[in-house]
Amino acid sequence: MSVRLPSSTTTPRLTATKTTKAAAATTVTAPPAGLSKGDTGPKVKQLQDALVKLGYLTKAQAATGPGTFGAQTEAAVKKFQADKKLPTTGYYGDQTYAALKKALSGTTTPPTQPPGKFDKPAVVSAPSPNYDEREGTDIDTIVLHHTASNDGKADLSWMRNPKSEVSAHYMVDRDGKIYQLVGDDKRAWHAGKSELHGVPTDVNARSIGIEIVNDGSGKTAFTEAQYKALTQLTGYLMQKYDVPAKNLVGHADVAVPKGRKNDPAPNFDWNRLRKGIGIS
Repeated sequence: MSVRLPSSTTTPRLTATKTTKAAAATTVTAPPAGLSKGDTGPKVKQLQDALVKLGYLTKAQAATGPGTFGAQTEAAVKKFQADKKLPTTGYYGDQTYAALKKALSGTTTPPTQPPGKFDKPAVVSAPSPNYDEREGTDIDTIVLHHTASNDGKADLSWMRNPKSEVSAHYMVDRDGKIYQLVGDDKRAWHAGKSELHGVPTDVNARSIGIEIVNDGSGKTAFTEAQYKALTQLTGYLMQKYDVPAKNLVGHADVAVPKGRKNDPAPNFDWNRLRKGIGIS
C-alpha cells in the first residue's frame, strides 16, 4: 500500500494531523494474542488488516465484517497457520502472533492482484447443467485444469452432458476461443475432493474453474492463442474478484490426495502467465 503524504512545509495543525494519520495508515502490525471467533473490536480489525496485507484475506472480504472475528477471518487464520506449520485451530494465540509478527516484518507488500487493466474477453455461451449454488461463499481462488484431450469439441460436449457430472466455468480451446459453461455466481463441479494451502475446504464453492484443452501429457504444447486468452481471462477474473496471487493454482495444487492430478500439466508455463497478468 502506498500513501502519498503532503509536502513537508509549515502547515496548520489540521494538515499536520492528516499527515500523521496518513503515515500511520502505512504501518500494519500484529495485534496482541488472544483472539478467537466471535470477538469484535479494533484488535480484530488490526488482525484483519494484517491478513489482508499478507494475502490471506481480500479487502472485499475484510470489508464485509471489519472488526468482527467471523468465519472468513477464522478461515484466513487457519490458512496462515497451515502455511506456517502451526496447529490449524483458527485461534489467534501466542504462536500465531509470533508467526504473524515475523511475517509482517519481512513483507514489502508485493502485488496480490492485477493492476486493473483487464477487460472481460469475448466468450461463447455454452451452458452446462452441471452446477449448483455457492450458498454465499465468496470467490477467492482460480483453479486451472487440462481437459485430458486435445479435442475441444468433444471436451465441451462432455462437460455439457448431465451424465458426466463435471463442468467448469470456462474452457479455453486450442485456437484461443473461450467458452463459458457456468456463470461465475454458480458452483461448477471441477475440483472434486480438495484443499487449499493444506487446509481441507470446498474449493468448488470458492473458486472459478478454467479448463484448458490439452491432453496433460507434458508433451503437447499449449498454444500461443491459449496463453493469450488465458492471460486476459485470468487477469480479468483476479481483478474482478480480488483474488490473491497465491490463490491462482492448478488442480494439482488442491487435489486430495496429493498426486491425484497433474493439471494444468508439467509443461504449462506458469511464469509466462503470471508475468502476463502482472503478479510474481
